[in-house]
Amino acid sequence: MLAVPFAVAAVLTILISFADRLHLRLERVAGYGFLFATPWAWLLDHDLFGNVHVHSRWVESLIADAFILWIPALLYSASLWLLLRLVALRGRKAPARSVECLLR
Repeated sequence: MLAVPFAVAAVLTILISFADRLHLRLERVAGYGFLFATPWAWLLDHDLFGNVHVHSRWVESLIADAFILWIPALLYSASLWLLLRLVALRGRKAPARSVECLLR
């Protein structure tokens, strides 16, 4: 379950990379990528690299993929992990409380 965001990021990365070859509309596929990253836009909206002009298109694409797909996938996965941990903790505490109430 924690790997699902990474699978979505991988599929979107492949679709964006091969959109022209697969005759897909690149704007639509890129829109799915931005939709995937939208909940984390407030966190990722800082210009961490400044106005760096990299001469390699491959490096620019790698940085864009990291910020649009892979960092949000990491954040989704971490959020799911935290949610599952909280549910597990709450599940462990619930029976203990009911036993304490019965003993009183």
